[in-house]
Amino acid sequence: MALMQLPTELLQQIIPHTLPEGFEGLVLTCKYLYELCTPFLEHYNNLRFHFQKFEYSKTNKDFREFRYHHDLLRFPDTATSAYSLISRIAIEAAVGHYILEADVSLDSHIYSRLPPTIRQNAGSEAWRDRNESVRQLFAESLYLREAGLDWKEFYSAMMEDVNSWRQSEHAAAFALTLLPNLQVLTAAFSGFRSSAPKKLITAVLQTARQNPHGNVSLAQVTAYSGSCDIPWVPSLLALPRIKRFWGHGYIGKAEDDNCIESRYLGTGLDSRLEVAGFDDMSVDAVAIAGFLKHTPRLKSLTYWHSTKANGGHQDWDLCKFIAAVQYEVGNHLEHLCAITLELRCLITPGKPYLRGFQRLESLELPLDIVLCNLEAAHPADHRSLDSNSLLGNIIPASVSVLSLLSPGKSPHDKALELLFRDFANQKQFQTPNLKEISLTCPNDADDLYKVQCANLAAEAKRAGTDLTISEDLCLISTVGLGEEKRSPFYS
Repeated sequence: MALMQLPTELLQQIIPHTLPEGFEGLVLTCKYLYELCTPFLEHYNNLRFHFQKFEYSKTNKDFREFRYHHDLLRFPDTATSAYSLISRIAIEAAVGHYILEADVSLDSHIYSRLPPTIRQNAGSEAWRDRNESVRQLFAESLYLREAGLDWKEFYSAMMEDVNSWRQSEHAAAFALTLLPNLQVLTAAFSGFRSSAPKKLITAVLQTARQNPHGNVSLAQVTAYSGSCDIPWVPSLLALPRIKRFWGHGYIGKAEDDNCIESRYLGTGLDSRLEVAGFDDMSVDAVAIAGFLKHTPRLKSLTYWHSTKANGGHQDWDLCKFIAAVQYEVGNHLEHLCAITLELRCLITPGKPYLRGFQRLESLELPLDIVLCNLEAAHPADHRSLDSNSLLGNIIPASVSVLSLLSPGKSPHDKALELLFRDFANQKQFQTPNLKEISLTCPNDADDLYKVQCANLAAEAKRAGTDLTISEDLCLISTVGLGEEKRSPFYS
């Protein structure tokens, strides 16, 4: 190869510029290049440890080497805040290129534990030699120019927070401009309140969308996890390589600025998103429809409803929610989980119908889905309800794995009895692909509910369907996420 023909002195100058993307390939090329790379190996491995899977306050030091949290400030490669990360990248730009995964949710977390008497000296020791490099980084930032922000004002606002040992929104936003190789981001977008940081983040996301093959920050992101206000969702969905989204802790309603709409997605651009999850949230049917209509590749949707997000003042219209999901993604969704972890969550009566899901393989629902139908019908009509059509309406024919969550209290015994009445005979007609059923039956479940669980066990055995009954009050499964997420069932 032509590289081998270069003089050794020139190769020794080239090698540092291959860090980190091309360094490993260079090391493994041949023995000669390995020997030339050897002096850089320790530095490369140290940076890879601290930054490849980045999180604040990460260190490879033995805990016996320091007694207090502020001792972490002594380690140059241990970033404790967004500012310290920025300052580390400012003195060695390659550091930002090491970061493939970043959890920035604990920005400045240790500062609240630092005694006031040591803050000034600790900060001076940690960052004194980096301030000018940071200023230069801000002065040259194309993202600040794109956002129409004065770099001096932005820098001054950040330093005011830094010098006061406060978490800085300005620093957190600017750090997101320095991560060209980032693939997995865990953050708290709901934490941004100041207009200038919001403008900067908007510029970063827009630049990434417009330059999917360029060396720009966040263009390589495939997964996002963390809290996120509704206005940020469309911009995150518009990232060119995003495939997984897990948001939590906000309300989605089709009113005012909470409607999931954006000029970025309104131009006909469809997201590459394949897996979406919403945790501890209250999202109504119109808002979820606004989210899903831009996800033509979505395979998995997990939604954990919480009344805490809306102050507990609104019932959950589960049937309407599912209808919206079915309308937008019913022809390509493969995994659906729509549950609540709260015993006191009231579900609006309705008539569930899921037959429109054409490719659904796994389904997880609260048993309340049957109660929606019971409550919508007149009490005198309960006995006349056709359990066979109910089974077919709630469980699409394509489903092979079904999970039903219940506290085991009345009237869930009636719901269970009605849904699976004569299941052994009806399975081949209504749910021919159903192979596995998981059902919760807590220790304190009502006796009548336990009787219905036993009846279902007999019916499932006759039908050749595996039945798992769990006493543990937790999620039986989390479909489609590719990782285990178990939470208390009812709270």
